[in-house]
Amino acid sequence: MTRTWFLLLFCFLSMPLLAQVQAVRGTVRDAGTNEKLPFVSIAVNEGETGTTTNLNGQYQIRHNRPVTSLRFSYVGYAPQLLTPDSTGVLDVYMQPVAAQLQEVIVRSGINPAHRIIRLATQNRERHRIENLDAYTYRTYNKFILTATDLKEQDLQDTLNLSSQDSAYLRMRSLLAKQHLFLMESITDYAYLKPDRTKETILATRVSGLQQPSFGVVAAEARDFSVYTNMPVFFGKRYLSPLSPGSTRKYDFILQETSMIGGDTVFIISFKPQKGKNFEGLKGLLYINSKGWAVQNLIAESATDDKRGIKLQQQFEQVNGQWFPKELDVELTVQQISLKGHQPYGHIRTYITNVNLNPGLQRRDFGAIALLQTPTANRQPEYVWQQNRPDTLSLMEQRTYQRLDSIGRADNLDRTIRTMEYILAKQIPIGPVSLDINRLLKVSRFEGPRLGIGAHTNNRFSERFSFGGYWGYGLRDKAQKYGADASLILHQPSELKVTVDYFEDVLEPGGRRLPFKQRSLLSDLRPAVLDQLDYTTHYGVSLSGRLFRYMQVQTQLRQEQRRPTFTSDSLVTVPGKIDVTEATVGFRYAYGEQFTQLFGQTLPMASAYPVLWFQYTRGLDGFLDGDYSYNKYDARLEASFRHRTTGETKLIFAGGLIRGRAPFTNLYNGYGSYSPTYTVYAGEGFETMRPYEFFSDRYAALFLSQNFGKRLLRTGFFKPDLVLVTNIGFGDLKQQPAEQPQLTFNTMHKGFYESGLMLNNIISSPFSGIGVGAFYRYGPYAFERASDNLKFKLTLTLAF
Repeated sequence: MTRTWFLLLFCFLSMPLLAQVQAVRGTVRDAGTNEKLPFVSIAVNEGETGTTTNLNGQYQIRHNRPVTSLRFSYVGYAPQLLTPDSTGVLDVYMQPVAAQLQEVIVRSGINPAHRIIRLATQNRERHRIENLDAYTYRTYNKFILTATDLKEQDLQDTLNLSSQDSAYLRMRSLLAKQHLFLMESITDYAYLKPDRTKETILATRVSGLQQPSFGVVAAEARDFSVYTNMPVFFGKRYLSPLSPGSTRKYDFILQETSMIGGDTVFIISFKPQKGKNFEGLKGLLYINSKGWAVQNLIAESATDDKRGIKLQQQFEQVNGQWFPKELDVELTVQQISLKGHQPYGHIRTYITNVNLNPGLQRRDFGAIALLQTPTANRQPEYVWQQNRPDTLSLMEQRTYQRLDSIGRADNLDRTIRTMEYILAKQIPIGPVSLDINRLLKVSRFEGPRLGIGAHTNNRFSERFSFGGYWGYGLRDKAQKYGADASLILHQPSELKVTVDYFEDVLEPGGRRLPFKQRSLLSDLRPAVLDQLDYTTHYGVSLSGRLFRYMQVQTQLRQEQRRPTFTSDSLVTVPGKIDVTEATVGFRYAYGEQFTQLFGQTLPMASAYPVLWFQYTRGLDGFLDGDYSYNKYDARLEASFRHRTTGETKLIFAGGLIRGRAPFTNLYNGYGSYSPTYTVYAGEGFETMRPYEFFSDRYAALFLSQNFGKRLLRTGFFKPDLVLVTNIGFGDLKQQPAEQPQLTFNTMHKGFYESGLMLNNIISSPFSGIGVGAFYRYGPYAFERASDNLKFKLTLTLAF
């Protein structure tokens, strides 16, 4: 009996305490547009506690005292003070005010926002998650492509509708029922200091596809850090509002102050100061006084009117560390209209299961930083239900249903496979794949070159492949052909042996480095070459990855060169030149990682320099080789970014030959000028003819400084300004072995050229056209100044 009375007394005394625990939840929206508002500040009982809405405009509050009032405040909206009812659900509709961001004039030195910005800047290193030793988390990602109505008109009752109006109505009707595209993914992400990362796509679902080979990830939104001086914002570098000295570049305005328990959240707007010419952002910073950390961020480009990109980040404390919780990106391209509607993309990411002490080791990470599990496209529905923060809306469910049925009817999986093959430059036909890059080539020597090539693919064998090609030059009226075969000996180390043979053309005095892939967009130099050597080549090579960041190749090759080269100093050449060479070389790219998507392995951008080195030994008397020499080649590529001056790119290249090599194996000057070719080549000296100089030792520096739009920006004329300087030295200590009496022009006095490029004078969201002027000066300048000046068109991509 005593125990019973004790329990009754305990329950009686506990009832007031239980009654005081209240939970209130709801959604905050714009009263006019019904749009959900993120990061709305909510103060409970005049600041006893509080919270902010998430990226979906949702909030939930639990308090150990009766909740008598909730104050909702948001920049650009009239604040509201409301009292919740007994249901515990309170949806709020906020009214926008006329002034979205107040214009406040403050005298220098007394801006109250500057003190907070400086404190946040001083504490930024402690909040950068890159400084953590290790962490793991899980993400749920959703990408929606839809469109908004640009006309906002009703044509239903209009007679004699035009075809344009009918198309507009059909699109509006479609968008009222479904999205244009929907994609989801679930990933596990791991990080180990200083730079090891791994993201695994566990589940992926793409509307219209049955077996998608790719998934959406929040790489751009996740990697963006306001604590970095020059964060990457979707392919471009911007000056962070929390970089040192930002108060001299940005206008900061303290819009609001919210008390949440014992902490204070300062809401500060930012935008570039008038008259300051730099790539800047604009938006809102929510800075919490607890550690002076960024709790919420809204940012978009303040200078780029070609792309509409808005980023929102929300952070929460995990074991005392501020960590990303939700990410949101909206992407629009204003220049594109879809039947009277503005298309836009929306990426939402939720981060859960954060572990700051995962016990990771270096052996847990490989070269592949992003990969998809084989079963990712076949996950059951319960996996999605466990990882989605909320159920799919009716419109999202309808999008899957309609597009999946269309995808099956139109066989969209086959279309995606075809796009993957084009990206890989191969079109499979059963166990054989056609090589797209063999279809057409262009050079001044061959003219247009038409051809065909094919290799076996994984359907034939995952370890062994063979193939060949054939081509015909319309200008030199000669056919070229070749064949090769390769065998993978060890897949984890990419160890592979390859044998090849070809009858083709090679550049006299050219550079051949292992694992050096030519970019079709940034290296257009082969198009200017007007003299090439007909070559018979036999080779065998062994290549693989010796260390995490180092690729190694050794090769034995025998070549017979039949030169076509003529010049004032070289009147006659031997009918043929037989050379046998043994090479060993490597490519070292520290920090380089790869992504394994779309059925292939693709390199990811790295912030570290890339180094190539190769040693070549000419073998006299072996396999018909007639020359003995030692050859050393090196190349270094690097890029650096500064928050004031922009991006600096440099290429250093050098080579040395000891012994008497044939002139076809010397170094040409690496020129890329042709009087009939007026496009910026991107490699070599822009005012030098390809074979103007020859040497057996050289050093060259190619330097470019991209100031972006910092130095030249008007209302209608906003090109990217790029300065270029190229310097080269070369000498010929030993004459070519086959004709020692001949002389060559060398660069022993130094070759100099500089240029100015105005890129993106005419631009779209994805590409641009500009002009460049390059001037040759120094010991090898021409007498007439006009002969030293060359004008060229420039082609660029926005991403």
